[in-house]
Amino acid sequence: MLPVLDNEAIREADRHTIEDMGIPSLDLMENAASGVVDALRDSFPKARRILILCGRGNNGGDGLAAARLLAGSDLEIKVLLFANPDTLSPDATENLRLAQSVGVPIVVIEGEDLAALDAELEPNPPDLVVDALLGTGIDRPLGGRLAKVVERIGEAGLKVVAVDVPTGLNGSSAEIPGPVMPSELTVTFAALKLCHVLPPACLCCGEVAVVDIGIPDTVLETGCVFHWIEPEDVALLLPMRQANSHKGNFGHLLIVAGAEGRGGAVAMAGQAAVVAGAGLVTMAVPQPAIPVVDGACLEAMTHPLAATDSGEMAGPEGLERLLERMTAIATGPGMGTGDGAAQTLEWVLNTWGGPLLLDADAINLLAGRPERLAGREQPPVLTPHPGELARLLDCSTDEVVGDRVAAAREAASRAGAVVVAKGFRTVIADPDGEVWINPTGDDGLASGGSGDVLTGTIAGLLAQGLEPVRAALVGCWLHGRAGELGGETYPAAVPASELPKLIARAWLNLETS
Repeated sequence: MLPVLDNEAIREADRHTIEDMGIPSLDLMENAASGVVDALRDSFPKARRILILCGRGNNGGDGLAAARLLAGSDLEIKVLLFANPDTLSPDATENLRLAQSVGVPIVVIEGEDLAALDAELEPNPPDLVVDALLGTGIDRPLGGRLAKVVERIGEAGLKVVAVDVPTGLNGSSAEIPGPVMPSELTVTFAALKLCHVLPPACLCCGEVAVVDIGIPDTVLETGCVFHWIEPEDVALLLPMRQANSHKGNFGHLLIVAGAEGRGGAVAMAGQAAVVAGAGLVTMAVPQPAIPVVDGACLEAMTHPLAATDSGEMAGPEGLERLLERMTAIATGPGMGTGDGAAQTLEWVLNTWGGPLLLDADAINLLAGRPERLAGREQPPVLTPHPGELARLLDCSTDEVVGDRVAAAREAASRAGAVVVAKGFRTVIADPDGEVWINPTGDDGLASGGSGDVLTGTIAGLLAQGLEPVRAALVGCWLHGRAGELGGETYPAAVPASELPKLIARAWLNLETS
């Protein structure tokens, strides 16, 4: 897993490296500048005229050092320094001196007059702009002169490489607080920042390259609570299967869900659980849904539940004799929120102490009372979309969307659960506040039933004995990658019924890579 740091964490890592380990800050800046130069040469090999925008802080120092390293080549380099040279940080001051010593053209812009910038943008604009204005950013909307600079660059339609963080974003936040200078490439140092990985801010960062500047991994990982999931991590977390195994070695999943007219949700969850490796799957659904569920998932067994006049489950009667054979239970998809569904959920919570996944209506039935789940021997897994998470926490959907990390962590803490906060860049939080961000998935998953497939995938892994966090990480990565693979065939939404096959492809690709 790659560490993802906020501003405070990266400042502490810098401080520890410089003060406690004795590595000079100028060495870190030189390494950062070298990384910027290498990345832009790799990504923009045809760029010849490069304009570097520098501010007064250490981010500007990185830009000045990069300008010096680029000087003397076949490139035309120019620096616009948006600060009084006497106000620069000490390391930036030293790199200004070094850049001047090798003849880098530097134009100082102190006031509101941006004529010098305009002169660089037309009639012969640069091939590339390097944004070294603010670094990890500000905690308020960009205004004044820099907002106008961002506007000018945007109007010119130029390619931008951001140094550490695009100007206008805050390294600690997923928000876009105001004007921002979007980049095609962001070169960040030591570790990813939250703005690089969480939407909507990450959509302004383009491709993100992480440069090793000399801060040891042990320093970066100390106290780190945010993690970026890498394919090699997922490959190591996959359940092991021996050649001499039989179905009894891989668990038995019970899916308690569905209603008349909503059997497809259960069937897709069951099919995904089969593909995820569960040895046996039983789907307990109201009697009227049996024909649909039976025909749609041939590999799974069905168990009829008494139904109300509306076709929803009437209660848990008949489930008790199934439990002794089960290794995990998933409940929620398509089950409704009537009295029978509520009674069934309460029965499951009171009776079953093993691995448990709650999705959809099972989460809705717990609206405003996540603490009902606290204290279980093993953390349950919850897989809410933003609306369901908002109902669970008794807040607005806008509040959840505005800070999905905070919402997931709150729900995980209050419920004693592993919370999978679904959406682009799905957030997985555990009860201790640890957070993982899943990089896979796109708008191909924005279709009915895709969440049911995720439910079945994670539940199938739970049935095989994977710990809740491990099952959630593997399930989310495979599910998201399946959506991406589906985009090779389906230009818009990927039909959810196709996702289990694509999950199998994603799994195979992991094992052979």
